Amino acid sequence: MINLLFDKKSLPVIIVLLFLTGCLPKDELTLPAKVNFEFEFVAHEEWTDLKSGPPVQIPAGRLSINRGNLLIEAIEFEGRRDEGKDVFFISNFTGPVKADLETGESNRQVTFDIPQGVYNRIEIDLYLGGDDEIPFVLEGTLRKGPFEEIPVRFEYNLREQIRVRAEPGGQTDRIVLKKDMPSTARVVVDAGFIFRLVNMAMLQDATITVYGDEDMVLINLSNNTGIFGLMATRLEKSFRIIFD
Repeated sequence: MINLLFDKKSLPVIIVLLFLTGCLPKDELTLPAKVNFEFEFVAHEEWTDLKSGPPVQIPAGRLSINRGNLLIEAIEFEGRRDEGKDVFFISNFTGPVKADLETGESNRQVTFDIPQGVYNRIEIDLYLGGDDEIPFVLEGTLRKGPFEEIPVRFEYNLREQIRVRAEPGGQTDRIVLKKDMPSTARVVVDAGFIFRLVNMAMLQDATITVYGDEDMVLINLSNNTGIFGLMATRLEKSFRIIFD
């Protein structure tokens, strides 16, 4: 038997230290909260010059943008918390994320484990691009007259870094991530914001291009460049990211 000798005065201190050492909790702020990214689309519709006449009123011009595609090769996250260290990371996708904006479906599930906490600011960079496909496309139709309808296609064929300040989905001004409560980050693309500076007269006068064996109002770096320039300046403003 081994005899241990303690100073009677130090014994209570030793007992307290042993108790605290054995009961130290993990740093709660390092525990991961699961965040799933989803994609949504706000369609855009505009019309002008209603022509009256029996039996109905027929719009002389109507624009409808109701579908699109988005290609993301990386997502960068920067978050500032009320407590704990700031959080920064960038995704390591093996290939680009391809999202169908009309259906919200993508070729892969985008999920991150992010340290939990109360975030007073989250900024997310979406890196558009990847492969040889066009990073961002919007499509719809333009009614040029009562009976003439033609496809419309906007192509943004540039690698671009879109920075978005994330918003909380509720009534609070903070984004709260909890380890036992998965969150959803909704990437919302609003077509109306992109087309806001483009009026119906400009589209009616746009150059028609043969694209895939059909006539089309094609808006890109080579076709209808004036309209493209106006829309390109609105690209970043058309994205929102909402945490629910």
